Amino acid sequence: MHQKPFLDLIEPLKPRLFGFAYRMLRDREEAKDAIQELLLKLWKNRKTLEAKGNIKNYAFTALYHDCIDRLRMQNRYRLVNGSELLEVRDNIQIDRDFENSDLIRQIREAMDRLPHKQKIILELRDFQDFDYEEIAAMMNMTVNAVRVTVARSRASISETMKKELSYGTGTV
Repeated sequence: MHQKPFLDLIEPLKPRLFGFAYRMLRDREEAKDAIQELLLKLWKNRKTLEAKGNIKNYAFTALYHDCIDRLRMQNRYRLVNGSELLEVRDNIQIDRDFENSDLIRQIREAMDRLPHKQKIILELRDFQDFDYEEIAAMMNMTVNAVRVTVARSRASISETMKKELSYGTGTV
């Protein structure tokens, strides 16, 4: 594969890859480094990428594992708490209305309280638009286990949001 076809394949993925890395690492420079290393790895393996078929799956899986390694090396194997949440303004078009941004912040905080694996699977499904089969392959799980995890994660966030929204109203 030559440079032009490679770049045509990779360029559309870069914003989503960066957003994913940033949400995992919570550090813009670290996320940029992870993306740079991923691009190098993809370029070096470009001949086998054509044979693998789905470059999107391969790229996100490789990036996920790299981010986990980076977090372990930094001795901070965790995703941030809601109070540390920063919006990735480069990658997400968020309505600047205060109520909407506050609601998004509350949802992200509820998501941050999920167990690590649930958080990653929900991120891949709802924010990165992977289908269940792709996530199952990336996470070494069955498709049914991914579906159950997504459903449980959404139910947990929904319950948290119901409590948040009914606070002070006397209803639950």
